[in-house]
Amino acid sequence: MSWFARPMRGTLLAVCLCLLATLSTAQDQGTYQPQVGQPGKDVVWVPTPYRLIERMLQMADTTEKDVVVDLGSGDGRIPIAAAKKFGARSLGIEYEADLVQLSVRSAAREGVADRVRFLRQDLFQTDLSEATVVTLYVSPAIMLQLRPRLLALKPGTRVVSHQFTLGDWEADEQAIVERSIGYLWVVPARADGLWRLRLGEDDYELQLQQEYQMLRGAAEHQGRRSPVIAARLRGEEIRFAFVDRNGDPRSFSGRTAGDAMEGASRTHGQQDLRWSARRQALQTSQPD
Repeated sequence: MSWFARPMRGTLLAVCLCLLATLSTAQDQGTYQPQVGQPGKDVVWVPTPYRLIERMLQMADTTEKDVVVDLGSGDGRIPIAAAKKFGARSLGIEYEADLVQLSVRSAAREGVADRVRFLRQDLFQTDLSEATVVTLYVSPAIMLQLRPRLLALKPGTRVVSHQFTLGDWEADEQAIVERSIGYLWVVPARADGLWRLRLGEDDYELQLQQEYQMLRGAAEHQGRRSPVIAARLRGEEIRFAFVDRNGDPRSFSGRTAGDAMEGASRTHGQQDLRWSARRQALQTSQPD
């Protein structure tokens, strides 16, 4: 049974019992409101603007089919927006007990308590295996610490961040809303290695090196070698180009699936051709 399918009644009871043991000095928790800049476990609390939240979730193509996990969920506004405006199931991870309690109340008030859960938990301990969208507004240092875990998620998982980047992992998209910036990354499949590519009656040896979603390499046919250009991954989707055996520039687009790839290829003035490839060997290193 997935974490979201567990009975909500038992989950909320467990959260409430945990909160009773960790209440802040506030006398009336029903009137608790966080203050911008208040310290937390690893970061201070600064909310993401609502318009940027909507834009970030749009960049991630969030739908009712998604599971959104917000790491450092604060007052719960991102998980609640994901459920209320996009129909997604969502989970907020927050270490501060008062903020978790506030988020639970807010989800109930907004009518999405059946689609949103909040856990008081260290974000480094969170199980991300069911996430299809991960949202963050944490410090640059924490972003870099999380990067290996994010890269290891299922290809196609979308990661969106307010303000901070993932170092030299280039964002696939970015947007500026109300002077705040949001970034999107799509976790890439692993496409590096030596491939045997079949195009019509021709076989090519395709060598690819990968750095995050960016690819480089060369294709060889009967001793004639051509560099691979414009090569990039977006999740499991792949595109690249090289000069074929006739000397024509040829583009390829398709999908990866483990050690196989397939798709369509085109060159100027000719009909599309189907292509497929099988990986013969992997590279030995990947960025972390």
